[in-house]
Order: sequence, then structure tokens, then C-alpha cells
Amino acid sequence: MGRKKALTKEELFQATGQLIRTDGIHGVHFKKLSEKLEVGRSTLYEYYRNKDQLLIAYLREIMNEMNGRIESIPHHLKANEKLRKFLFILLDHAQIHQVERMIRDIQTSDQELAAYYMEQLAEEHQKAYQIMIDWIEEAKRKGIWSAEVDTGIIADIIFHAILFPYKNKVGNEQMADQILNLIEHGVAENKMTK
Repeated sequence: MGRKKALTKEELFQATGQLIRTDGIHGVHFKKLSEKLEVGRSTLYEYYRNKDQLLIAYLREIMNEMNGRIESIPHHLKANEKLRKFLFILLDHAQIHQVERMIRDIQTSDQELAAYYMEQLAEEHQKAYQIMIDWIEEAKRKGIWSAEVDTGIIADIIFHAILFPYKNKVGNEQMADQILNLIEHGVAENKMTK
């Protein structure tokens, strides 16, 4: 049995994230969290009434963190470099997709609160997406990327990179570099003819 001790929100969210990564969304239970954090379950109930509230708050926290990192990307960088950093941040927060998808299925007793959080998350999601669209358009306007390729296709490739399982083998930084290299240079081998 866990002892009664104070927890920080960061400790609770860190343990929640670890459980999501190792056991999946359905593996997150207050019993497992209390064991991991070495506290009694009653301590967890002081923060959230149930698992659903915790997961919604966790997702909102990591979404805010992700958008804060995106907004801190230096504006003076070339658009393609900003997009490279954007993609790395997105890959670094890939658990957002898993948790967000599952929250839609959460059967919380507080549907009004869940709806409010989902609305907030949708706004944060849209904000990140719009930043990406603006930078893609900037890259096209400045001749860094071809204006012939549809912005929506580029955006989909970047935004849906979190679903690519290969990132687990190569790591987020290399994955971001590979995807941006693919977008910028294609896959054809460039051979200069003399």
C-alpha cells in the first residue's frame, strides 16, 4: 500500500505518459499509477475523480506543451527549417494522437467537462496545423519548395508522420530529417548529365 504524500502534477503526468507508452491507454489505471508513484490511490483521487478526467487533462497538458515548443521556433529561420523543427516536435509528442483518439471513446460521467476539453484540444490542434500551413506556404512563396505540390498533401505527410511506425526504429530526429529530405528532394537519384 502506498504512503500518503504530495505529488506534483508533473510527476503524475510523467507516470501517466510512461504507462500509456508501455501499457497503452487502456493500461492506465489508478492502481498502477499509485504503485508506480508509491502513493495511495486516495492521493490520486485528490487530483482527479477518475481515469477519464486524468487522461483528458494529460492530453491537454501535452498539447499545450507541444504548441508552446512550436511557438518558440525562431521566426528568423527559413520556412523549411521551421517545418523541420515543427515535425521533430510533432514526432516527439506522438502520444497525443493515441490519447486523443481514445478520449473520443471515454465514457466519463462528466460529459460536459469532456466536451469542453475536447473543444479546447481541437482549438490547440487547429492552431498547430495552421502554423504548419503558413510555413508551407512561405516555403513555396520563397521558392524553397515547389508551388506545384499541393499544400494539403505536404501538410498531411508532415502531420500524419506521427502514425509512421518506422520512427520507432530510427528516432524522431532522423525521421524528421528523412521526411523533410523526401519532401524537398524526392526519392529520385539526381544524376548530372555532361
